[in-house]
Amino acid sequence: MRTSTLLIVAFSLSAGGCAKRQLSKMDSEEADLASQYDGSDYSEDMVQADNSEVHEDQGDSISPQALASIQDTITNVYERDFGRCLQEDMDAYDNRWIAGTFTVEFKINTGGKVIEVNLLEEDIKEQRLPPGQKEARTAKLFGPCIENAIYKWEFEVPPEVEYVHTYTGKVGEAF
Repeated sequence: MRTSTLLIVAFSLSAGGCAKRQLSKMDSEEADLASQYDGSDYSEDMVQADNSEVHEDQGDSISPQALASIQDTITNVYERDFGRCLQEDMDAYDNRWIAGTFTVEFKINTGGKVIEVNLLEEDIKEQRLPPGQKEARTAKLFGPCIENAIYKWEFEVPPEVEYVHTYTGKVGEAF
């Protein structure tokens, strides 16, 4: 409501003669606000952004089609590796209630092969404790297993340039 009133005031002030009639119809708060701009030059209120900031080269990018293909291949072909690797910890701890989240980044070359893998975050642990156990154990086998599995991944539609893909996922019975 106040914005539309201010617009009317601004238009009225620029129109000249009827400005005083408009000001008399306003409440005192609106009139005070309008008087601040009565006859003033707006250029003092304007600020210009400093565009001299230099940005680092972000490198080449891949096509949306290649990105979609990589994401589809992970979802439809390789996601089962996450469950298989989690199963190793479940077997080692004799506990099916292990779950959590992880983030892994991997570099794909222009031939579609993974050439570098880094497990960035891993928060996978027992969600239900066996009888007599006081603290949840964290997964120890998942990280190395998933890194080894990802090194074997290949993508049919390779990226046009070396591309680093970051994947965040959830594994386990709790999810």
